[in-house]
Amino acid sequence: MKLILTTNPGIEDIAMREVEETLGARAFIFHNLPGKLTAEIDEKELDRVFSLRSIYHAVKHISTLEVRTDDGGLLDIYRGLKNVEIEDLENAKTFRVTSQRIGEHSFTSVQVQKYAGQAILEKYGKKVDLENFDVNVVCDIVGSKCYVGVQLTRESLHKRFERPFNHPAAIKAPLAYGMLKIAEVKDGDVMLDPFCGGGTILIEAAQIWDGRIMILGSDINSRFLEGAMMNIKAAGVEEHVSLKIADARRLDEFYDAKVDKIVTNPPYGVRLGREKNLKKLYLEFLNSASKIMKPEGRIVIINLKATAFRSIVFKTRKFKLVHERVVETGGLYPHIFVLEKI
Repeated sequence: MKLILTTNPGIEDIAMREVEETLGARAFIFHNLPGKLTAEIDEKELDRVFSLRSIYHAVKHISTLEVRTDDGGLLDIYRGLKNVEIEDLENAKTFRVTSQRIGEHSFTSVQVQKYAGQAILEKYGKKVDLENFDVNVVCDIVGSKCYVGVQLTRESLHKRFERPFNHPAAIKAPLAYGMLKIAEVKDGDVMLDPFCGGGTILIEAAQIWDGRIMILGSDINSRFLEGAMMNIKAAGVEEHVSLKIADARRLDEFYDAKVDKIVTNPPYGVRLGREKNLKKLYLEFLNSASKIMKPEGRIVIINLKATAFRSIVFKTRKFKLVHERVVETGGLYPHIFVLEKI
């Protein structure tokens, strides 16, 4: 079975490694598309797909159609779908079609959905239902190709549990997973998130390591900390996470423990006003972090203010920048920095 998998652009290597470790299958970048992977798996491994932590959606690939990029492409899609066998529709009562386009076309994604939906309606006689569908047929257009498949994930896999508290600047769980893997957290580590917000990174770590690491979380905002605890309890991992109110600029006043890894998503500056205030926060955070970290301790931090943060790292002379990458999340392109204590 051929799968098309979606992850955050920028952490494809992390997702590929997870697919190989979990499914025993090699994954590859799908037609050079950011955030898209493909893997050929044994059908016996299908249930394991839903345990992947770096993936949002999984699609079972069925067929690839050649389509024109002008208006004639819609007719190509209609005719092509008439000749594609979609076994999942045989016993279904309802369906919908979803589509994404990459490239220049004379038609829209909505038109693709309309023409593909009409072809399926005529072939199978099933009802269209955009909300309560039994089968979600995917018709993604990339250049002159139409990739037809059935979406296996009804909801995104990042929704691990029902969150009672939503932080205004939270990252999603697959990106938190990627950051933890980049940090090379291992059994026995002490890990801290000093800007824990709604607790996404803490929860992800607790679910992965299940008591095999010490997980510390803090935030200066008591409302966020209360929300983080609500989420942690909802995820059922409260016994693995220790929370406290703390100022990330003075971590040595709050923590005696020597920390192996800091993995965090600090404020991007929207609420802090001028950039000089942001630089001051980053400088004081790094200086205080250096006091509680073990030799060769590692910080993995995601940040939109890349130039400002990079200059602060060099200014502290307490950490070396060993890795940097750009990721995409929610239409933004923050950088993930990896620092090691000097």
